[in-house]
Amino acid sequence: MFRTFAIAASVTAIALGAAQAETLDARIHTAAVKACAPEASTSTPASYYGAITQTCIYRVSKTAMINMQAKALEKTKSSTAGLSN
Repeated sequence: MFRTFAIAASVTAIALGAAQAETLDARIHTAAVKACAPEASTSTPASYYGAITQTCIYRVSKTAMINMQAKALEKTKSSTAGLSN
């Protein structure tokens, strides 16, 4: 009985973690799209418009994910530092 409960809890935790990661990715992407809107110019040809916007979105999203991962790692290190003493 306990084993079944533990397996169900593990599967639920994994599913929730994956859903939160997808949500974070979507939120970061949405914020990057909004942040890059001013860089898009109507005076440039349409072929440039897409490339400039996509490059900006990629750059902003990548930087935000790196920052979030660094903060999460730092938080994990600080919360486990007390356990090793």
